Amino acid sequence: MAGTYSRLQDESQNEEEEEAEEEEEDVEDESEEEVSLQVDEDGRVCSGQGPLTQSMTFEPGARVRDAFVADAALAALRRCAEVAFQARPSKGRYSSGKTFWAAWGQEPRCELEALALGILHCHCPNPAASAGVEWWTLCLEGDSDVGWHWDRDYVLEDSGVNIHPMLGTVTYLSGKQPQLSTLVLDVLSPTSRDEAPVALPAANAQALCTAVPPRAGRHLVFDGRFLHGAPRFAGVEAQGPRRVTFLANIWVGHKPGNADPLPKELQRWMEESPQLRTAGAVLSASPKCVQPKEVAAGDTLASFPLEGGTLSLAPPQDPQGGGGDVLSYLAPVSWMARPGTTEERL
Repeated sequence: MAGTYSRLQDESQNEEEEEAEEEEEDVEDESEEEVSLQVDEDGRVCSGQGPLTQSMTFEPGARVRDAFVADAALAALRRCAEVAFQARPSKGRYSSGKTFWAAWGQEPRCELEALALGILHCHCPNPAASAGVEWWTLCLEGDSDVGWHWDRDYVLEDSGVNIHPMLGTVTYLSGKQPQLSTLVLDVLSPTSRDEAPVALPAANAQALCTAVPPRAGRHLVFDGRFLHGAPRFAGVEAQGPRRVTFLANIWVGHKPGNADPLPKELQRWMEESPQLRTAGAVLSASPKCVQPKEVAAGDTLASFPLEGGTLSLAPPQDPQGGGGDVLSYLAPVSWMARPGTTEERL
């Protein structure tokens, strides 16, 4: 799920202009690189020798583990996530959708990189090609929603292709009182941007939906091609302190153009947590797999903006998640373009 980050500014205007020029060059280089990028029949990045999905699991499409993060690490990670989220003034290199990048073989330089690399190694222990993790944090009020979207390399949008991460993840660093759930739909976007932007009919479709309420230490991993968000349905109460989440996308064979190394001012460890300075130390030794509770869909449809149109979706019968239960249900879902944006629907 993509976020917004900015680097703390103490640089001169000339330095900023130089960085902007470098970024433009990076984007051009990225676009040129994509000429030879290969995608398999499932819409995943591959190589001439075959798929790059070695050592990764994609079934079921969304999976949840509780106690994924070590209890001793939660407080420090939460503080670090808030610092990273706040490091975003109105100007600077990390505005407008920038995310951070940690490569497979690097050593962590702060607690957040330790968590990112721990997630990468957990879900992709033996990558088939160059791999890394794109990460960012969100610190939102308890009732703030996150719009429906697909994670992808947004730099490549103008080139006419949708390239998604292999896996997407959400790790919850807070969450006790009722807050908005993350919903994951097994709805894919077309590989080519020349096609209709949403591969859903205007009515009478269903998609498997997983609803995950926040809980401190809980971890959600899902197919990186899936549609997801944290929508607010009518009548759902959300309250409590800020919702702090750590988002990490796993990429193999490709690095998204907007993801850059962590800026130096954030490359520091919390003094009180030297024991957390390895990728594995921030993760629990005994995470618990969560079996979703199967429920029915609600009777009414809610509407949300998506890709120049309107997504209509039924919530689960218990959108509050039964006080913390992970829910699974077949959701009535459809999408319709706004007049003048797309002529035909699939």
